[in-house]
Amino acid sequence: MPQPYLYRDFANGLSARVPRQASLDAERYTTTAFMQQEWDGIWTRSWLLAGLLCDLKEPGDYFVFNLGRESILVSRTESGAIAAVYNACQHRGNRIMTNELGSVRAISCPYHGWTYDLDGRLLSVPDAERFTQDIACESHSLKPVQVDTWAGLVWINMDLDAPSLATFLGDVIPELAPYRFEDMVLVSDQTVTLDANWKTCIDNFNEQYHVDFIHPQHASFVDCCNAANELWPLGHRRVLVEGYVTNPRYGVPEEVPPILAAAIRPLGLEPDDFKGRVPEVRRAVQRQKRLVGERLGFDYSGFTDEQVSDVLQYDLFPNVIMTVKPEELWVMRPRPHPTDPDKCCFDKWTLRANLPGDASHGLSLVGDPKVTADAIDDRPEREVFDQADVVAGRHSMTITIDQDIHLLRDMQAGMHSRGFRRAVLNEDEIRVQHFHDWVDAWLDGKAWPTSS
Repeated sequence: MPQPYLYRDFANGLSARVPRQASLDAERYTTTAFMQQEWDGIWTRSWLLAGLLCDLKEPGDYFVFNLGRESILVSRTESGAIAAVYNACQHRGNRIMTNELGSVRAISCPYHGWTYDLDGRLLSVPDAERFTQDIACESHSLKPVQVDTWAGLVWINMDLDAPSLATFLGDVIPELAPYRFEDMVLVSDQTVTLDANWKTCIDNFNEQYHVDFIHPQHASFVDCCNAANELWPLGHRRVLVEGYVTNPRYGVPEEVPPILAAAIRPLGLEPDDFKGRVPEVRRAVQRQKRLVGERLGFDYSGFTDEQVSDVLQYDLFPNVIMTVKPEELWVMRPRPHPTDPDKCCFDKWTLRANLPGDASHGLSLVGDPKVTADAIDDRPEREVFDQADVVAGRHSMTITIDQDIHLLRDMQAGMHSRGFRRAVLNEDEIRVQHFHDWVDAWLDGKAWPTSS
């Protein structure tokens, strides 16, 4: 049977459905013309994840968000507010900040010394008397973009007239509130450059149809074939995958498989106790995690049993993938290349609950290596590498994502073939279709209702 799916409107009146179904022609992945349409209709109009709030702890802290040919400077001001401006000096357009993050007292252009306050307001111009025109603060301060924060994440929108971030995220905000992502600790920061369009990456994370073929290990600890999908307004999606189970497509094993056994032992569960009753592991984990949480001071009372054991993925339009558990969060983000539709950067942040004492218990995404938050004293350095490094085993983003990276370049290359015209999707790829339907709605200027 196909995976179940549900269209779910937001409480603020936004509808999950769009009137037109997109055709997934090769050109939408491979041409600069479509890339330009996306820039005009999506990237400059939608709310975008720019960075992490933990990088803006003190006044003067800043980070730079680069997207395509654009660069946005985000900083914490002296008043404690968050400001976001285009990273372009108003003298001759020089990009001011080139370091990814840091701390400064003021924003000073390295080319000619024009200096701005942390909110972008022009402070001083060397030799101002030599300019025949008036250099006024009102007209020559750095140009702002909308900025807001949610869940420990900083978001920007280049459209100053766009509806609020709260309107954009809708029901996602209250649904994810119990997780308190803002209290988690960053333990890994990675970026890989890929020979693939950013949507090729999004499509990969939008379906489980490929799991049996390139992620065979998943069959022993999650049930991807029966994942439940929800389709939301503005292009957002969600999928729930049951964890601490085996894939029923291959029959129920007599003994707990090795990967699942390795995940339950740190919780104090003995795999041999489940011989002949492997389907009972999931319920046992739901109970045991609550007991372990009490000992560690981690509160599961705000979570359902499904949230305690299962893996939820929230796909926030256009390019944010959040793999969610109470104790751990992956935030993934493909960013388009400035000029080449066949390339993108793929970012992955891993955040963990800040558990006291020994955090090596099995409170993490089942099936992947654990990273203890208490082992991180300082912000981890950002690792930057390319797909060849992943293929050669020099860098890893976990075995699952490594396996995806192996195939993404071949998917992109195949779209250029004279023998391929457009994608043909099945019902288990409903999230792929929903995403592209909303891509077209944004390009048509019909994503936001006229009443917004």
